[in-house]
Amino acid sequence: MSYRVFALLLLLIPSGVRGATDADRRLLDQAAAAFQQGVHARGTSEETKWFRKSATAFEQLRLRGFQSPALLRDEGNARLLANDLPGAILAYRRGLELAPNDRGLRTRLLYARAQVAYPPGSSLGRQPISRWPPWLPQPTPTAGWVVLFCMYGLAWILLGRWWVTHDTKLLTGAGVSMGLAVVIAVGLAWHFSQQHETMTHPLVVIAQDDVYLFKGNGPLYERRYHTPLNRGVEARQRLERHGWLQIELAGGEIGWVPRSAVRSDAS
Repeated sequence: MSYRVFALLLLLIPSGVRGATDADRRLLDQAAAAFQQGVHARGTSEETKWFRKSATAFEQLRLRGFQSPALLRDEGNARLLANDLPGAILAYRRGLELAPNDRGLRTRLLYARAQVAYPPGSSLGRQPISRWPPWLPQPTPTAGWVVLFCMYGLAWILLGRWWVTHDTKLLTGAGVSMGLAVVIAVGLAWHFSQQHETMTHPLVVIAQDDVYLFKGNGPLYERRYHTPLNRGVEARQRLERHGWLQIELAGGEIGWVPRSAVRSDAS
């Protein structure tokens, strides 16, 4: 991909921030150049240094307010190649918040998750297997609202026709349309409740190996499980107290870990 084209696209994406400055463009050029240097240095001791430099530049752009799936995908790629698995997973997850149906982000996230080391025979911290077909786009709130209003409007149109003609098929159609509208409304309500959950309880990723869940916010408490968590395991932050976080894993397991042992989407 041409990074000059990417830069233009970045400037055109509405992000709610000021237009890109010369400093922003230089930062983008630095990120792209460092990534290319990393590619040329593959297999050498310089490889990680260049990819880390590229990831840092992409992160600085993000912190300046530029948000796009392409930017976050590039940051995730650079972090993954720099052996920063937790940072890569965070970047891909941030990108999917913006574009849930971005196949590139979804594919890279699955690859990154496959690099997480789990103790043999343990399911602690594992992400649930998605039953959603990978080729089928996931529903979005915008599409949901469109279909909801269409079904609701169709129901009233069919009901009006039935009132005139007394054709029972029209009444059945109106009932089916209204039923579908109710199902979609429930789905939208669930989506917004999940969105609220995401905002209230930010994503965290374990940043190092051999991290144990404790029953309280300190090392003097007992370990909740004898199985450690390794870097890349994803969770949700529930509470924070005195430098410790209470987190909830994908399987519902809850425990406390040191703040220094995780990377957080809130930071």
